[in-house]
Amino acid sequence: MEQQPPSPSVPTEFFPLAQQESPKNMGDLSRSYDKATIFFTRWGAHILDHILLAFFLTGLLSLGGSIDKGSSGLFFLFFILAAIILCSYYVLLEGLTGYTIGKFTFRIIAVNAEGRPPGLWKSFIRSLIRLFEANAFLLGGLPAGISVLATDKRQRLGDLAANTYVVKVKDLNNVSKRQTTVLAVVFSIVAVLSIISMIFGIINFASRTPTEEIFYSKDKKFQITASSDWRKDSALHDEAGIEISNRISEKYVVVLSESKQDLDSSFTLQDYAQVIESNIQEAAENLSIDKPIRTVVDNQVAIQFIAKGDVGGIKLAYIVTLVETPTHFHQIMAWTKQSRFASLKQELQKVSGSFREVK
Repeated sequence: MEQQPPSPSVPTEFFPLAQQESPKNMGDLSRSYDKATIFFTRWGAHILDHILLAFFLTGLLSLGGSIDKGSSGLFFLFFILAAIILCSYYVLLEGLTGYTIGKFTFRIIAVNAEGRPPGLWKSFIRSLIRLFEANAFLLGGLPAGISVLATDKRQRLGDLAANTYVVKVKDLNNVSKRQTTVLAVVFSIVAVLSIISMIFGIINFASRTPTEEIFYSKDKKFQITASSDWRKDSALHDEAGIEISNRISEKYVVVLSESKQDLDSSFTLQDYAQVIESNIQEAAENLSIDKPIRTVVDNQVAIQFIAKGDVGGIKLAYIVTLVETPTHFHQIMAWTKQSRFASLKQELQKVSGSFREVK
């Protein structure tokens, strides 16, 4: 019987990909990726998502700042809605599609162990841990990067907790071309809207004319005027008649009033200034006080001086303005950190000088 010659062996790489043995699960597929490649791919997607969210927030904050602050209910509802939208970005998109706009652009996808979108619960777990693990304002996303490089299956902590993986789209067989096309259109629209939102926000902020607001004392007898970025702040001084601040810019003003009925009839503005200086000396360490100057506030002679010292371990600078009216002595105290004083001095003096008695 004639023997057939043996068939030559053919390297497995000559077979079509579909005929080769597939990874047993997504964990095996993730393990096959080069650590540096998947790290920088995920990092790029993460940065793109944050840029688009920052664009969106710029427009959102600009719109929120345009709302009449007297409509407190609408103002609060607006920001609750904004928070819900931002928190849902990762939960809904990754849970239902496996993508964010960044992941879709870099052609990677979050999946469960079967290679399907994680679902809302797993996506919620991933997003919850992302708040500290990949937060740009908290360690700069360092924990997530270390975890991806250190784990065998290239997972961040959120992936480990939710049992999810991030894989390359080209390695999945169940990706619909129709779905990819639809998502490409939708994500492109969202990205364009985010960019438009950012442009709108920048234009709105740049064109907004600063306004001034009058702040009245609790008894409505006195007032001061400040720009619209100041707010009432009831936590500054228990006995103050007026308390305003901008805590972001670290600038503060309080007005304390002393009725002349509680003082001797011979008590003068100069006497009042000496009392206030003594009080400051008791409250501050390493204190320096500039020579008091005479000025005019509300058509009344006033005394003003600058004091710098350490209060509670913080280096503060004060502008103290003392005003006498027919019925009261008033202490207008404006302050900030010494490091900010040079840039804020003129504004603090202007606010202090705006003190008026309500006729």
